Amino acid sequence: MYKEFETRTSYQYLQKVIDSLNEPISLLGGWAVFFHVNGRFEKAQGRPYLGSRDIDLGFTLGKDPTGSALAQAIKALKEKLGFKPLSFRLMKDIHTETGEEIKKGEMVPAHFIFPMYVDLIVDVIPKNFKETFGFNPIDEPLLKFVFEKGEHTFLKEFGKKLLVPKPELLLAMKINSLPNRDREHKRIKDICDIFALAWYSGLNPENAGLHRYVSNKCLKDSSVLISKEDCLKAGAQLGHDAQELRRAFDAILSH
Repeated sequence: MYKEFETRTSYQYLQKVIDSLNEPISLLGGWAVFFHVNGRFEKAQGRPYLGSRDIDLGFTLGKDPTGSALAQAIKALKEKLGFKPLSFRLMKDIHTETGEEIKKGEMVPAHFIFPMYVDLIVDVIPKNFKETFGFNPIDEPLLKFVFEKGEHTFLKEFGKKLLVPKPELLLAMKINSLPNRDREHKRIKDICDIFALAWYSGLNPENAGLHRYVSNKCLKDSSVLISKEDCLKAGAQLGHDAQELRRAFDAILSH
């Protein structure tokens, strides 16, 4: 699905990013799924679970956005690691042959450039956010269950404490995002992550209580979106039969 260089580089930068931030660090997206499922997946498949290209971090701003963990993270990522703002995310270009950061003004053919992204995601966007930070972030309302209701797991990785949504909450986030995926590789990766969370995280999908997080309409829309071809493509990545994926999705999305 993703090139080995891309996921390896993302993992290397994940460690650098975590090293540069104050704990606890809220990790979302594909790497959060990885840490939930990799132990069981690797035991069953004899290989690590799929990595991610991007790094997704979650934040709550509280009453003082300028003193928040988000503000501290932006400063650290820009000043310590040299990431540059690009819309709602931070990024840097990596040379696919050398693995080195491409410096400003350096001329490199496009096919040798891997854009490394860190996505900054908040639970609620305050009215003055853009005036304070200079950009509009991604918002994920389900993060309130992490920060307000404590629906998370603490993991120790790279010598730091990571705050990761519980598998059922992460599963809901993935399902919620699926209808908005306009790129095929993003949709297939989400489908892989949904199945992996249901199959390899220790979660019982039928008792996951997804209705607490997402509407019946969202569950139904996501079920319709997952085609036979999607199951074939995702199954090829996961080492599972497409029919096995379909049965799992029907169980997940009908409860």
